[in-house]
Amino acid sequence: MAKVMLLSPPYIDLYGKLSNAAGKYFPLGLGYIASFLRQYGKHDVQIYEPEAQSLTYRDIESILTNYRPDVVGLTCSTPNYLRAIDLAKIARSCTQAKIVIGGVHASAIPDFILEQHHDLIDCVVIGEGEQTMLELVNAYENQDKLDGIKGILYQDQTKAIRTPVRPFLDNMDSIPFPARDLIDQRLFTPNLHNARHRNCLTILTSRGCPYNCSFCASRIVSGKKYRMHSAEYVLEEMQMLKTDYHARQLLITDDTFTINHERLENICRGMIDRKLHLDWFCFSQVNVVNREILLMMKKAGCYNIGFGIESANETILKKLGKSIKPEQALKTVKLARDIGMKTQAFYIFGTPGETKQQMEETIRFSRQVGATLAFFNMLVPYPGTRDFQHFFANAPLEQIDWEKFVAIGEQCALINTGLSPDDIEDMLARANLQYYLNPKRIADLIFHIRSFYELTNYLKGGISLFQQILKWHK
Repeated sequence: MAKVMLLSPPYIDLYGKLSNAAGKYFPLGLGYIASFLRQYGKHDVQIYEPEAQSLTYRDIESILTNYRPDVVGLTCSTPNYLRAIDLAKIARSCTQAKIVIGGVHASAIPDFILEQHHDLIDCVVIGEGEQTMLELVNAYENQDKLDGIKGILYQDQTKAIRTPVRPFLDNMDSIPFPARDLIDQRLFTPNLHNARHRNCLTILTSRGCPYNCSFCASRIVSGKKYRMHSAEYVLEEMQMLKTDYHARQLLITDDTFTINHERLENICRGMIDRKLHLDWFCFSQVNVVNREILLMMKKAGCYNIGFGIESANETILKKLGKSIKPEQALKTVKLARDIGMKTQAFYIFGTPGETKQQMEETIRFSRQVGATLAFFNMLVPYPGTRDFQHFFANAPLEQIDWEKFVAIGEQCALINTGLSPDDIEDMLARANLQYYLNPKRIADLIFHIRSFYELTNYLKGGISLFQQILKWHK
């Protein structure tokens, strides 16, 4: 039995003024790896999420020193990649552990990471991590060679060796529920705009996305094929979250929860039959739901649904790889509104070739769509995406400021753009002011409030957004 410590690097301060509205989420990816290692390898595993647990780097060093792990596993997205490297330095300084890094950023540019940090990183996991980490930990424990393990890049004496691609897991139900017991779930809170109840937990019911968005990096780890947990697996996990963790609200974090209608119907009917009485949020596409489906979801507890609308301009939508039309967005959001659901609409500024006039068109269109909440985001061209190749094709990776790559961040990460980053940030400020300084919009927000907790979170989130608007506008 090996001792494995899994670490999630901090990130919330990277949101700047919006950090006060940002949530703290249990790292589901590490939770799945931990449960997989425990069930199939009988290994001893710990997980630490420093921000939720209020742990400093010095605290982490002390924990590492006392636990003396055999393997340290780090996950990272693009903006907190350098924080993961900081944790690797700490682990290297106080343990003899093998240090492994994975996650979407590591999977996108593994060669660069190993080349830059071969003194810190023993192995990079590329793609889905459960089976790969199990085989790695077993190999390290038994002092076996790594060349038979698929989906890794590692340093072997003087050269880097990349093994064949690991196939994605097909039997999703073979993955145990995430090891939520390793961290007190009461420490985690959702983004303020999604917080209706204090006892709110996240759940992931599928992996892979069949769509072709130019800005989406999730397929780097999860692939294009849509792979689902069965409805029974999902319902058992939901029941467990309610029974064991007293959940009152769920955030379903799938890229698009509503793709498979048969499974969706089985989940919704199961939630109703089991009398789970859970409020829940999910993401969808405007072209994959209709009135009947939305009514079924609402009856099962879905009070809040988010749609990636992105732009009002069909040329921009095509550049983004979005197979939707603006009129579909108008129709679907109206359907959801009419049956009493809270709606969220997401828009993107900064698509290659996008003009100010096209952004202004989107701002006007967003008011026509009239979602309860609208989120105007700067395009973030994550490594491994088509947009990254457009904006950063000739940029030396070591000179890129990765901490700017925040989905809803303070600063525009784009370079070589037609519009300056300042122009794009100013457009965000204008979009938010025009959208929310509207009595009708404020009345709609108030109409959907169901708890004092939700009200206070709206107020706190609104203050954070206004502070960020001022900074963008300056």
